[in-house]
Parts: sequence; structure tokens; C-alpha cells
Amino acid sequence: MHLTHKEHRLFLLFISFVAILRLLLAPLVGLGVDEAHYVLYALHLDLSYFDHPPLVGWVQYIFISIFGSGEFGARIAAIMIGFVTSLFIYKLIYDIHKNSTEAFIAILALHASFLFNALFIMLLPDTLLFLLILPIIFTVIEIEKNNTLSMWLLLGLLLGLAGLSKYTAILFIIPVILYFLIKKRFELFYTPKIIPSIAVAALIIAPVLLWNIQNEWVSFTYQSDHVVGENSMQWSRFFTSIGAQIASYNPFLFPLAFYGLYKALQCKNDTLFLSALFGLVLIIFFMYASLYKTALPHWSALFYMLFIPIGTYFALQLTQRVKKYLTFSIIFGLILSGFIYAELGVKFLPLPHYQSLHRDIYGWDIILKKANQHITNPLTQAIAVTNWTLASRALYYNRGYNSSVFLIDERQDQFDIWQKQSPLGKDLLFINTHFFTKDIAQYVSCEATISHPKFDILLNSKKVNTIEFVTCKNYQGLR
Repeated sequence: MHLTHKEHRLFLLFISFVAILRLLLAPLVGLGVDEAHYVLYALHLDLSYFDHPPLVGWVQYIFISIFGSGEFGARIAAIMIGFVTSLFIYKLIYDIHKNSTEAFIAILALHASFLFNALFIMLLPDTLLFLLILPIIFTVIEIEKNNTLSMWLLLGLLLGLAGLSKYTAILFIIPVILYFLIKKRFELFYTPKIIPSIAVAALIIAPVLLWNIQNEWVSFTYQSDHVVGENSMQWSRFFTSIGAQIASYNPFLFPLAFYGLYKALQCKNDTLFLSALFGLVLIIFFMYASLYKTALPHWSALFYMLFIPIGTYFALQLTQRVKKYLTFSIIFGLILSGFIYAELGVKFLPLPHYQSLHRDIYGWDIILKKANQHITNPLTQAIAVTNWTLASRALYYNRGYNSSVFLIDERQDQFDIWQKQSPLGKDLLFINTHFFTKDIAQYVSCEATISHPKFDILLNSKKVNTIEFVTCKNYQGLR
């Protein structure tokens, strides 16, 4: 595939336009919970972290070192990954019949799936896997055809990087094994070339293992509880998870992903068939996990990233009625996604109090500025929050001040590792929000509590959030 050929011009213009649009939007939108958390990884470089492997933090460190730690610098990596991922998906579809129109429509469907317009601007561990999964698939196909040492080394490199991105990347090994078994390439399991491949992958993930050895394997314990958190199955969790995925990936395009999986499993195209094995393993795992704990929509993003475009390709081979349905679905998704981008950038919708699209991403710079106005002696005073989601924003937006921020809760997490000092004996200024409020006098032990006047975070004359500061004099721990 030669991208310089004129048949690919429309595709390149589209993904370039989208990338520029995201670059323009990036500095205009405050960081969300997870975004801020992973920028904190970069600001506290380590071999690994409590809740995830380190690659997301390492990548962020590179980009914020060049472009600064503001919202723009924090988002460039994700925007670039979105651009390159689109290239990989386009290649996947184009290589089926060398049809640039079908491949371009598949890319339009990908960008008409709402959540990807967020994940291609927010750097999460999942975003890194978008960049890796198709090169892994292409490499496995090449190994099955030619079995060269260079391809085995490349596979070890890619799988190692995937393991350095997210723990669930261990699932990638299953479809590779299944593919070799189905193709009856049994000799690939004992070829000497597999040994350096394993060595490369092991070397790359060594920092994660070393960090966990030093920290009593807390990451693995946390992840086992995080993904499958309960002992009993509940179908309500499963249906809640499915409902969230339907809404997040465009209700009209959602069924195309499963149609694409069904068709790819029957397909004679090796790349599509291997993609189907990856998709099958991923969706079975996350659907099973959602019986025990409600799954967040982005957990299964890899599946939809692969199979909404693949399903679109197969739908294009069907009747005119299906093609009209597909056209409507894509146009609907692109228009709504564009409208949301416009709202995030321009902020023109006067939505009801506390219902703003910006409620998690707007006003934290104001909150921390006002909080620091209460801090006269950083040695004896500090800022505190009671929930990790508040802590990620509070720590990020407090990075220009001399004060400390403490997370005061019973949950063990990454913030316990970052908090080198004890808050005991300090006067803590707690931040209560409209969405996370604690009765500080009942929650913690203090010499005295002082409530300060509430203030509103306003946008278009509507309340986005309401903030209350409560001072805990001489903090002595949780009650």
C-alpha cells in the first residue's frame, strides 16, 4: 500500500483534519480523572506503578518534557496514536480487496464511534494497545508464512511493549497460540527462534516484575480485584456494562462489531481470521469479568476498535438497505461527535445545574487556586481530598504551588506510595465537591473543624460544581 497514491488522498486528508482538530481542542479542555492520573505517573517516574505498568507514564514523560505538562502536552501522544492507529486500520481493510473506498468508509465508522473520539485525545494504557495490536497481528501472520528470526524478535518486542502498557495484554498470547494450532503449524511452538523472542519480551517487562518484587506484588493483587472484584455473579452488572458499551460506541454501529466478528471467524483471509481470534478472546474475557464487576466501556475498546471497521467492511457487501443503515449510522456518529467536540471547545450549551459535559474537567485550576489562598504555612498546613478521583485532579492542578495534597481514605492505592510525608498533626483543608462530599467532622479526627463559605464553579451561568472547603485543625487520622 503506497499512501502517496492519489486513491488514498481523501483518507489522508480526513485523518489529518481530525488530528489538527484534536490538537486545537487539546489545550481548551481540562484533564479528566484518568488523564491527570497518568500525567502524575510522568511527574513521578518509576519502574512501575500500583495500578498499571509504566509505559503510559514513560511516554507521557517524553511528551511533557518537550511540550510542557499542560493540557496540550499531555494529549499530543494520544492524538498521534489516533492518527497512526487509523493508518493501521485502513491498511487492514484495504489489503482485503485493495479497495480504498471501503477502507475509508471503515475509518469513518471508527471515528463515528463516540468513545474513540475521546480515547484518541486522552492517553490511557488502552490507547497504547491501539498502537500495538495490529502490528502484533501482522507480525504473527508473517511468522506463520516465513518463520524468520527477525519477525520473532519483533513479536517479542511488541508483546513486551504491550505487557508494559497493560496487564490484560497477557490475553494476546492466547489467540496467537490458537492461530498456530488451527493452522497446524506445530513446529512454531518448539522452533529455537522462539527463545530470543521470549527473552526480549521478558527483558522489556522486567521493570514491572522488579517493582512488584519490591512492593509485595501489590499490582497483581489490585488488578485481580479490580477486574473481577466480587465473589458472586450478577447479571445486572453484565447488562449495565453492555448498556454502557452500546451508548459509548454508537448504538447504531455497536451491532456491526459483533457481525464483523462473526464474519471474520468464517473468513479465509488469515489476517481477518487472526483478528477474530484476538477479538473473541478479548470480548469473552471482558464479558465474563462484567458478571463480577461492572466493566468500564473503555476496557473493551480494543475489540470495538478492530470490529466496528471490520463489521463495516462486511456490511458494505450486503444489500442497499444495509448500506443506507450504515450511511445513517456513520453520519449520525460523526455529527454528534463533532457537536460534542464543539461543545468541549467553545462551551456554548447552557445545560442544567450539575449536568454539564464539563463537570469532571472544568474548574479544577480555580479550585486549587482558591484552596492555596488558605495555605499560609505549607509546613503545617496542606490540602486534602477524600476520593482518588479528586486526588488525581487536585495533585495535577496543584503542581505550580508549594502546598502538599493528601488523599485521606482507607483504600490502598498509588497515592499512598506518592505521599512520602504523614498528614498527622497538620491543619488540612478538605475539598468537598457537589459530587463527592464527606462530613469531615464525622469522617476524620480533628481538634476542630471549620467550614468555609461554599462557592460555585459556573459556566454559561449554570452551576458545573459547588465547592466547600473544610479545615481540619490538627488532623489525627480517620475515625
